[in-house]
Amino acid sequence: MKFWKTLILIFIINTNIVFGEMKTTDKIVALVNHHIILDSDVRNSMYMIQERISNIDNNELQYVIYYQQILDQLITDKLIFQVATQQEITNNYTQLNQAIYRIANLYDMTLNQFRTYLYNIGLNYEKYCTQQYQDMLKISICNRIIYHRANILTNEINKVVSQSKIIDFNKQFKLRHITFSLPIQPTQNQINTIECFARLLIKEKEFNKNSNIKKLIRLYSTKDMLQIIKVQETEWISWQDIPIIFDQYLQTIEKGDIIGPILSHDGIHLVEVKDIRYKQLMFPVTKIKAKIFGVKDSCKNINVVKQLLQIKELVEKNNTTFDIITKEKLKNICFDNYEEDIIYKDLDDFEPSIRKALITLKNNDISMPMHIYNGWYLIQLIDFSVLDYTAIIHERAYLHLLSKKFNEIMKYWIQELRSASYIKILN
Repeated sequence: MKFWKTLILIFIINTNIVFGEMKTTDKIVALVNHHIILDSDVRNSMYMIQERISNIDNNELQYVIYYQQILDQLITDKLIFQVATQQEITNNYTQLNQAIYRIANLYDMTLNQFRTYLYNIGLNYEKYCTQQYQDMLKISICNRIIYHRANILTNEINKVVSQSKIIDFNKQFKLRHITFSLPIQPTQNQINTIECFARLLIKEKEFNKNSNIKKLIRLYSTKDMLQIIKVQETEWISWQDIPIIFDQYLQTIEKGDIIGPILSHDGIHLVEVKDIRYKQLMFPVTKIKAKIFGVKDSCKNINVVKQLLQIKELVEKNNTTFDIITKEKLKNICFDNYEEDIIYKDLDDFEPSIRKALITLKNNDISMPMHIYNGWYLIQLIDFSVLDYTAIIHERAYLHLLSKKFNEIMKYWIQELRSASYIKILN
């Protein structure tokens, strides 16, 4: 017993010495209002993708320039997250769980396997999730800013429409959409590194037609790339719901092809075409925005339907969200692992049973529990719109212009934030 006490004491002393050394070597490099940025924060971000700075390790001037660029990005992030705190903007943790699940699925792993995998390659799962959450929160805040500040004129929309090629709206796709996220106002070095990696994946895909993007990412991505990957797997999606930046590729694309790399305000995109089909589209089109909530059949709780009815009643009665109710009111193994997603697609693309339920709902109404897909679900109608061909073309043009103006609007907004803030860079 004395041996173990001595050993523990030695460990504590040594640990304190190590952390003491870390504290003395780390330093505050910037003050952003009431928050600090440490030298270690900058260096960790610099080495997030090691290839970015592989060519400047031995160039002191280039290193200083790159250090300043990364520090600038961290200051911007601090300002944005301070806005989130001031305005009480948060993200739904269900969306975070789904984002992590999709990344794990990209690596053909369960969440537990993915957690172990991250540990084995030297990544902390909790820190990884925090980073993903912050990325999502940043996107959410920036989208709000763009929506409220963008001034898009009718003649701008008409110009984009006139330049658009004729679209075959009867063509539908199943896509695997990979986004490598970039910071706001990225450096050219950051863009070049990720584009180079994306081109490597495409080159390998062309060399081996039987491989898919999932296999290639697992084979070639490093732990640094893993931290910036976002993924979305679509069911059948109509051309009208795919951003204009992909239009020129979708004209001639074939099953199995990869589109990209395409640079936009939110990252660098690769899209793998999993399947293509033709489905007669009738105009006008009813677009549905709905929230789907429920649990999979793997949940063995025989009271799932009863509890879903309770959730429906509580959400309607308290005018609140599924997420808040399940966290506060219903604690069991199923509802700790529930699914919640916002879907936006044509009414005709829903299963007949869902379509029938949606037709009877008004905005914010919630359906009765339904067995669909692979479990029991509630569906809440958020909004719907009826669009003809011209309206769809103009809507796509508007969203395209929003995306194009993103960097300009963000630049001026960040300048305003900086002017209204106390920022001090320390040597």
